[in-house]
Amino acid sequence: MNNWFTELCGAAFMPHGQCYLWKPELMTLHGVADGLIALSYYSIPLVILHFVRKRRDIPFPAIFLMFGAFIVACGTTHLIEVWTIWQPHYWLSGIVKMITAIISIVTTVALVRIVPVALTLPSHDDLRRLNADLENRVQARTADLTAANTRLHDEVHQREQAEAEVRALNIRLQQRIDEMAALFDLIPVGIGIADDIGCRHIRSNTALAAMLGTSTQQNISLSAPPEEVPVSFKVLKNGRELAPHELPMQLATSTGRPVIEFEETIVRGDGQQIDVIANAVPLHNEAGEVRGCVATFVDVTARKQAVEDRLSFERQLQETQKLEGLGVLAGGIAHDFNNLLTGILGNASLARLGLQPHQANLAASLQNIEQSSMRAADLCKQLLAYAGKGRFVITPLDISALVQETAQMLEVSINKKTSLQLHLNPGLPPFQGDATQIRQVLMNLVINASEAIGDRTGVVTIQTGCVDVTSDYLQRFAIHEHLAEGEYVALEVADNGSGMSPETQARIFDPFYTTKFTGRGLGLAAVLGIVRGHKGAIKVYSEPDRGTTFKLLFPATRSESAVAAKKHASSTATPWHGSGHVLIIDDEPFVRTIADQIFKMLGFTTALASDGLEAIEIVRASPTAFKLVLLDLTMPRMDGEETLRKLRLINPDLRVILTSGFNEQSTINRFVGRGIAGFLPKPFTVDMLTEQLRKILP
Repeated sequence: MNNWFTELCGAAFMPHGQCYLWKPELMTLHGVADGLIALSYYSIPLVILHFVRKRRDIPFPAIFLMFGAFIVACGTTHLIEVWTIWQPHYWLSGIVKMITAIISIVTTVALVRIVPVALTLPSHDDLRRLNADLENRVQARTADLTAANTRLHDEVHQREQAEAEVRALNIRLQQRIDEMAALFDLIPVGIGIADDIGCRHIRSNTALAAMLGTSTQQNISLSAPPEEVPVSFKVLKNGRELAPHELPMQLATSTGRPVIEFEETIVRGDGQQIDVIANAVPLHNEAGEVRGCVATFVDVTARKQAVEDRLSFERQLQETQKLEGLGVLAGGIAHDFNNLLTGILGNASLARLGLQPHQANLAASLQNIEQSSMRAADLCKQLLAYAGKGRFVITPLDISALVQETAQMLEVSINKKTSLQLHLNPGLPPFQGDATQIRQVLMNLVINASEAIGDRTGVVTIQTGCVDVTSDYLQRFAIHEHLAEGEYVALEVADNGSGMSPETQARIFDPFYTTKFTGRGLGLAAVLGIVRGHKGAIKVYSEPDRGTTFKLLFPATRSESAVAAKKHASSTATPWHGSGHVLIIDDEPFVRTIADQIFKMLGFTTALASDGLEAIEIVRASPTAFKLVLLDLTMPRMDGEETLRKLRLINPDLRVILTSGFNEQSTINRFVGRGIAGFLPKPFTVDMLTEQLRKILP
């Protein structure tokens, strides 16, 4: 047995060729077959290696490599078989086979161990389903990415638009900056800007640099560091040089408050002085802290004399406003009194008309009441004349002729020791005026002049003329109402009486102011109102003990046409009665009552309204019921003008008589073209209302 094994393993074995009987055909067959098998075994691992390298995602790559090693080992055994055909190297063949066996065992063990894991790998159907699911997920993700890409594209587009808008805004901002820079340099007002709280650096525009005699590139701050402080100018106030901290811009930044209308004088190095009004406003940052200042500087040197003129003008304006305010007060008082007098005078007229022949004593008393009422009405006329709301009958007037016609009345009205001298210029241009009112002016001025002379012998002089006046000339008149330049008719009334102090002159036109024991203080107030109502001017020259001169100006007119004059109502002895329904609209109960009684006495039926709103409701309820409306102009809630407009909307053919205590002519002018049937001034009597009705009603 041992011999067999020794022989089997010994070196006495012969090559395989011996076994193949050294037949070439058999040896070739085995050699070619084993060689081809070896070649195939060597080729397969290369393919596996290439596959594993290309498919790094394949599971268990080590198994593939082990299979490759196993196949290489198998191929090597076949190659050894070819070699041992001729060479009996069976130890080598055995070692190769042993290596092949080890690799086979390892591969088998590894394969057995991975089989359970391999069995868990998805099948083809699973892979197809997974692939389909993956495709769906990919599509969904693709859709999400597409949407995200669209949003990103939109965001990019919006960003591009925003960037384009920002660029456009920057362009417009730069344009505005350029415009502001151009305006900063071109504006004729001096402008200074400081960007620091201490105003240590101030830049100027062209106008301010010209005032200071500097350049626009120069730092003009007097608070600058010593090496930068300008020496070409200094700033004074009331003759004293100001320290830097006293200057308007520095004051504005230090106090945090605007400095307004700061007057200063700039003294330049060439000796020129410029009066300036500065306005400085502090600038603030986002936190509200002062960060700098901007200021304007207006050169008022050329206007300084005109500051003084303005002050004079303001004094005149204040005087005018004071007189206008008093005029409004006087007009209001006169209006209210006229309403009261309408009731008194109307009731007296009604009572007198209803008297029996044997009641003569009562008739005289009623007549006294009427006369007293008319005198009170005359006082109201003077108040209205002062307020510029008197009732004027305007015609072209020759001032010299008017004075001449009034001379006899004037002579009998003055003191016996006073002589009246007339210096009348014939051929003067006419002016539009009310003869009665101008006569009242003459009478008041002449009587005042005579009383100023007193018991001494003196002279009152009346002089007329024509002057071409300029605005500068009118400025010297105390009351000139801002009249236009041109040709004016002049009337002067002068006396050599006691004259007036400046304090008295300041108050002579105030209503109810008088230096006379028995005076009412309405004479000169009425004069002023009449002159103002005629668009004229008045000036007073007076010194104590040296007399007084009143100079009046009225605008001349070369037109030959006359303004339509008011026709005075005339009473008639012929009784008159009417019929129909009348609406009486007035806020004063006295006026409504007396008008109601007069209309009823004349045969009318009446309806009463206390204001325009109530009247509108009455007429709207019966648009064609009323034959006539008596309408007051001044009422609360709705005035006469608005009431008239709404009445016309309801019934355009309604006859309306306006009633007012103010200027008849101006009232008529306001309502020209509105179909007013007539005008009844307050206070009115039965005869005055009857005369109006005669004209209006058939």
